[in-house]
Amino acid sequence: MTTDPILNTLEKIVHLHDGIAESSQPNTLNVLLPETVAKWLELDEEVTFTTTADVRDGYFVTYSSDILKQFEALLQEKGYVATLGVKYEGYLKTTGFEKTVTNALKPLNGLIRVQNAKEKITPYWLCNMAYVGQADENRLGLVSFFLNALTGVAPIEIGDALLWESDRMAVVEESPELSVSFETLSGIIENISQSLIEDELENWQKSLRRKQQRDEDRLTDYYSIIIQEIKEKIEKKHLQDEDKQRELDRIEATKMESKRKLADIRERYALKVEAQMHSALVVQLPTVHIACELIRKKQRRPITVIWNPFSKQIEPLRCEESNVPVSSFYLSNDEVKILSAECWH
Repeated sequence: MTTDPILNTLEKIVHLHDGIAESSQPNTLNVLLPETVAKWLELDEEVTFTTTADVRDGYFVTYSSDILKQFEALLQEKGYVATLGVKYEGYLKTTGFEKTVTNALKPLNGLIRVQNAKEKITPYWLCNMAYVGQADENRLGLVSFFLNALTGVAPIEIGDALLWESDRMAVVEESPELSVSFETLSGIIENISQSLIEDELENWQKSLRRKQQRDEDRLTDYYSIIIQEIKEKIEKKHLQDEDKQRELDRIEATKMESKRKLADIRERYALKVEAQMHSALVVQLPTVHIACELIRKKQRRPITVIWNPFSKQIEPLRCEESNVPVSSFYLSNDEVKILSAECWH
């Protein structure tokens, strides 16, 4: 994957529309587009995008390029949801998790006890969120992450589950019933998307702030000079009565004009972001569900801990107030809720 933000976005969009994209050298992206997408974009099916003018026969792109607007139109199309299963060829053990679980998950004011373990299917959602950032120019992008739809933990790594296409298969059984409400999962998706988009736009937002400050300073200096010249005129000519008031009114009018121009600058550089779910992939993985019990004083509560054989790890749990993944956590006194250090009172 390329590290260039423009080409990185194009690469994700191409993959979403069943195209092939790979970077052979810095600042270039070689793309093979499906015929329908190529026709939509009015491009050849084989095209090289580049962000440097040094590449011969490359399609030069910047944030103001028309081609980005055409790709933006692709992002605005109705997305899709697909489902696939993945085979696991190895042996899934269902015993001996006591030490593994207690090493991975640490209640700081209670205990966790392992009871039994079973092989079960866990649904993971790959969420692809398209966004458009609008300020003095537009920037489009795409963020992607996995969510464990059973536990609500996100973002989560699923290891090499999708590495071998030969292990993918059509889904025969229905997805397991979710223990987390759809409203909660929707809120988690929204929060994770917002955080990832903010990270992607951080450098651009800093650049916008620098430009805004530069323009504000220039404007302030310009009108300060005008006001100072009016004051010097009043002093130099010893203006009185109506003549002086006329110049004082000019100063107030200049200040009002300065405020309006400052408001225009702030509006121009104010960053507005629109995001929407573009597409989703439901990946059903064979995992081990470990039945555990959380203990806080005399209170007990059953939970399910997931061991993912593809990532070879015990997955973290979810803080039930902030929804952030946690491995070390506190337990509430009443309902034995899982709480992060930030949410522990």
